[in-house]
Amino acid sequence: MLSSLALALLAAAPLVAAHGQVSWVSVGGQQYPAWTLDDYYTALYREQDPVYGQIPETKYTRKTEKLDLGWADITSNNIATGGYDVCSRFDDISPVGTINANAGDEVVVQWDQWPTTGHPGPIGEMMAKCPNDNCSKVDATTLDWFSIAQHNYNAHTKQWPTDVLGANGLQWTFKLPTNLPSGAYLLRHELIALHEEYKPQHYPIAMEIKLSSSGSNLPSLTCKFPGCFGSSDWEEQHNIWDDDLTLWQFPGIGVYSGGYTTGVVNGASASSGSSSGSNSSGSSSSAGSSSAESSQASTASASPTSTQSSGGASVGVSLGAGSTSLGAQAATSTSGKTCKKNRKRNTVAKRSAGMPKRHLHRQAAYLQAKRAQAHPG
Repeated sequence: MLSSLALALLAAAPLVAAHGQVSWVSVGGQQYPAWTLDDYYTALYREQDPVYGQIPETKYTRKTEKLDLGWADITSNNIATGGYDVCSRFDDISPVGTINANAGDEVVVQWDQWPTTGHPGPIGEMMAKCPNDNCSKVDATTLDWFSIAQHNYNAHTKQWPTDVLGANGLQWTFKLPTNLPSGAYLLRHELIALHEEYKPQHYPIAMEIKLSSSGSNLPSLTCKFPGCFGSSDWEEQHNIWDDDLTLWQFPGIGVYSGGYTTGVVNGASASSGSSSGSNSSGSSSSAGSSSAESSQASTASASPTSTQSSGGASVGVSLGAGSTSLGAQAATSTSGKTCKKNRKRNTVAKRSAGMPKRHLHRQAAYLQAKRAQAHPG
């Protein structure tokens, strides 16, 4: 039977917005559970009732305040790893687990849901080395971050990486670099939604890894959060409904020489060695050049598998020949609150209300094309 405290916590919980959270991550073939809304409630109950409250299980992504599934403001500390500074107190109850990784390992991130249409955008990964070979409770805003992978719009397939994410059962796969020094790193994965004009939405999560590698030098092209992204980035100056997407540039600094890009950037295929991020004003903390050559030509699309269910029904939508079924989670009835009391409601109606008609028309055309893919003939 639930205590009065538990009932009070559940009663105060608002409904979760329909974006998504990570269910689990896999590194080098080993799967690890991620910090979720349920873990937040378990930790909160334990914090309030240390006698009878259950001790949360060890999870392997950083605790985050963004469990309302809202995006992180690029000017706030939340943009680093999603708001760990607010929830780090729960590490005293159940520390973040460290993942052992090897150079070149394949990393798979399983999201539990993401809007099936209307949220196109890129995906990126960054890393930062932690001091004293230990990432436990490290403030991510003090670290020097470098980009290891940027996945861009593909002008040939007319797909954004988030489209590929949906087609692959909400799994995203990328590779760790092979030339970094061994040690403790924060590994950051991020979805970016570009459906709203000049208002990109960033959804970051992070893991603490212990990397085994034979490299000797860290990248010189780095930035600090907040500051890696800024008002001069392409996503802040353009909109995807009106502008030439072959001129798209990934926000922030470019990929370092040991990383890679996918998709099409500035009219050239990323697999041919062209890669760059649009430089945010003042975002780079090094004297290195912002352009970077891609040393790996592997792609980031994951092999299709079914999504993990978190209480919601799985919806399969066919994307046509050569595509996999889209395992998208229906909006769950799970209740939850964030570590921060004041949370934003992110609804389609609110996002669309301030968009000019011409952008709504372009967005409608995009959605119509997606529906046509889902139901050919």
